[in-house]
Amino acid sequence: MIENFQLLQLITDCLEDGIIFVDKDYKVKLFNQNAKRITGIIFDKYASHDAGKIEEGDIVILADSAIGEDDGCLSPKDLSLINIKDSDIRANDCILGIGVYGNAEILPVYKYLRGANLNEDFVLEANYLGFQIQICIETMKKKIHIRVNGDSYSVSFLGSFGHMVIIDGKSGVIKFFQAKGYTIRKESIKEILHGRKFFSKDSKEDLNVIGEKIDDLFMGDKLLQSINSVLSGKEPFIPNDFFEINKRLVLCSMRAIEDKQGVQGVLLNIQDVSELEKLLDYRNQILMEVEKSYTNRTPIYGDISKDAFAEFIGNSHSMVQLKYLAYKASKTKFNVIITGESGTGKSLLARLIHEEYNKSSPFIEVNCNAIAPTLFESELFGYVGGAFTGALSSGRSGYFENANGGTIFLDEIGDLPLEIQVKLLYVLQNKIIYRVGSSKPIPIDVRVIAATNKNLEEEVMNGRFRQDLYFRINVFPITIPPLRERKSDLYMLINKILNKICTRYDFPQKQLSGEALDKLLRYNWPGNVRELENIIERAITLCETNWIYPEQININDFSQAATSMQEQMQEAEKKILKDALIRANGNKAQAMKDLGMSKSVFYEKLKKHAISN
Repeated sequence: MIENFQLLQLITDCLEDGIIFVDKDYKVKLFNQNAKRITGIIFDKYASHDAGKIEEGDIVILADSAIGEDDGCLSPKDLSLINIKDSDIRANDCILGIGVYGNAEILPVYKYLRGANLNEDFVLEANYLGFQIQICIETMKKKIHIRVNGDSYSVSFLGSFGHMVIIDGKSGVIKFFQAKGYTIRKESIKEILHGRKFFSKDSKEDLNVIGEKIDDLFMGDKLLQSINSVLSGKEPFIPNDFFEINKRLVLCSMRAIEDKQGVQGVLLNIQDVSELEKLLDYRNQILMEVEKSYTNRTPIYGDISKDAFAEFIGNSHSMVQLKYLAYKASKTKFNVIITGESGTGKSLLARLIHEEYNKSSPFIEVNCNAIAPTLFESELFGYVGGAFTGALSSGRSGYFENANGGTIFLDEIGDLPLEIQVKLLYVLQNKIIYRVGSSKPIPIDVRVIAATNKNLEEEVMNGRFRQDLYFRINVFPITIPPLRERKSDLYMLINKILNKICTRYDFPQKQLSGEALDKLLRYNWPGNVRELENIIERAITLCETNWIYPEQININDFSQAATSMQEQMQEAEKKILKDALIRANGNKAQAMKDLGMSKSVFYEKLKKHAISN
């Protein structure tokens, strides 16, 4: 009898099969890594979540092939926790549903079939609170898929199964998804819906099963009876046979382990049947899984932490990319240009980049369109006493001097007069400034972050912005996407703003009714996050109860007027002409040649669209 189970654990962890040893007292003494993977004690690392529990406001997505079967004895009444209150739903029905936990105002989306015997795939697709959700029970393949914004959470089942994914209502991240081993972890749909805490799927420490009784871990009469037969000496060896372990099919052989005192335990060798099935369809199945793993996996960028730039709410691809670029910019002193529509948060991003680089150094924000044209030079570079009428006798330092050693943020840089652009270019090239009225150079060490909602390439082409300055500040460009292009982030952004404003004004926390939330989600947000904050703040002020209703959401229309086909074609033609001129550095003959247009047609188009040098 081998006594050193630690050494045996190390050895068996190298094997491809799952190995479990159960002693004569029916206690688990050995459980290798592949056995943990097959039974779901450990997880594939394509996705993870922290430990926690369901909370009010969380979005619950469920797919149950038979209510009451392998879902923790879920009942139709339990569905009311996510506002599904349909008296026609019965036990053993198949249901697909999406709802908000503990919120009776936001309507769920669901569909169900009588009985659990499906003859074809059962599918529900919905854009729910800004999340694109797909639920599918594949009857023939015995798989359930829940997809959220393209990320897939899939499980296989034998007879029936209740699968669930939970989206955190505050952050919008996936806070729970079911996977193999849910029975061992006591994470059925019913248990989770009734507040049972769930385990982390990113823990460095596995669920400890050593010393546990085998019948406390595994359900399956045939399996437990076979283990008993081996331990009792009736069958010293059971060759490969199919068993259910917690309603998952495995191929298992069992062998008695004996010494002079008799049978000391049973060694189980298990293989995942789902993996065996993959081998039967090797070419198609493996290629499909590999492709899916690449397309569905959320990109991981460098060593950026989860908390970096957390003020920018959202997990859409464009926001993940934005945070990555901002993080990279914060690690250098390159000049940065931030572009984006008004209200997207350009000044906030500039400050966060600065703070990530060196929070203790000065950060000076300059709104270029708020300075009178005659005061630009003195405001930016300062002046000496008596430099002009009204100047202080002691003189004054300018924004660049005040930002020395840190960052100067030039907001709306596209509004700088051309004569100031020349002097700004000199400062960026030579790292020195001159106060107005002085010939004494002042060396400075300042990183410039600029921002604009204008198309600077167009401004350069039209002669309103210097090309050399554009290239000097465009070292590290970052574009903030408008809110209408990241609607999947909207639900979590609304919740964040709602909680922030209630806290700021010491109001009790308020919730949006389903109709009010729908009104916000359908709007196109030309004013972006700033407009969203203003509308929510006004609604909170008007609201006398804990619920905000659509009448308190002050939006005049829900969508932008549709653009006709002709208008869209005209805009596309205008853009093509402008892009060609930019590529040709304003050389019309070259642009004309690149586009393959005659001179008369080319100039006619320029005149039509009012495009000049």
